[in-house]
Amino acid sequence: MSEKPTILIADDEPVVLELAAKHQPAVIILDLKQHVDGRDLLASLKRDPRTRNIKVLVLSAIEDQFTRHVCLELGADDYDVKPFDPSFMSKVARMAGVGEPH
Repeated sequence: MSEKPTILIADDEPVVLELAAKHQPAVIILDLKQHVDGRDLLASLKRDPRTRNIKVLVLSAIEDQFTRHVCLELGADDYDVKPFDPSFMSKVARMAGVGEPH
């Protein structure tokens, strides 16, 4: 039986970098709350050789296109706005490399 992928769901706090490096999740769902701090964390995740290959899906209440664009430029694999629709979980499953959630 193969191992199930780990998904790290976290606020945009600096400790996320160490958690991601330690646990090597398949996907990080990064709840972006603060414009600058969250973007800095995303940039750090994508710069760090220990975490740069982890897929990052930014989830945020921030709807402006500028923030979305910046996050994607910094290396986010996708950007979704809260509240998310039911297809969000299917997207996470695909990013983690598994089939549809049950």
